Amino acid sequence: MVTGKVVVEKVGGRSTATSCFSKYPLKFLLPSKAAPAGTDVVWIYSITYGGGIVSGDSISCEFTVGDGCTAVITTQSSTKVYKAIGSECSEQIVEARIGSESLLVVIPDPVTCFSTARYYQKQIFRLVSDSNLVLVDWITSGRHANGEKWDFEFYKSINNVYLEDDYPLFLDTVLLEKRSIQSIAERMQDYHAIAMVILFGSKLKEIQKQT
Repeated sequence: MVTGKVVVEKVGGRSTATSCFSKYPLKFLLPSKAAPAGTDVVWIYSITYGGGIVSGDSISCEFTVGDGCTAVITTQSSTKVYKAIGSECSEQIVEARIGSESLLVVIPDPVTCFSTARYYQKQIFRLVSDSNLVLVDWITSGRHANGEKWDFEFYKSINNVYLEDDYPLFLDTVLLEKRSIQSIAERMQDYHAIAMVILFGSKLKEIQKQT
């Protein structure tokens, strides 16, 4: 069942959120003054009640960015995944459709899993040939102030990008799982974060040249 949905379309020549729906445990904020004056973009802040994802939570979001529109999806702080109750796994599913000559920028704060947390997320992006996408997906090692380092039990993040007719353009999965032989912390050694960045589309050529 969908817990959140946003549609962005051109209205009067400007990118406009024509539909916005969310229900517990998800909430969307669409501030009108997040971008500099005159900038044609819709900012979407995705937040959860209680400041994080509770064990067993299931969140499903759909975003549609119409032709010629620009939208940014972000968060107000790190996505906290709280301790798991038993074997319960929290999950978040995101599906986005990006129209012709449109740009979607997904730049959330990192996921931070608490000790014993179990978290699964899947993000699917459907593009046409002249769509544009910026995607950042990242996770930290945990709550350092509490002495936690890669102390969660399960983390799986799937990012799939498709062109028309479901042609796979990019398929990626990150899996971190506690095992009896070797812990996640032992496998990650001194690293404290994992990040992935996708830049796709002609509008991002100048940025791509700098990477």
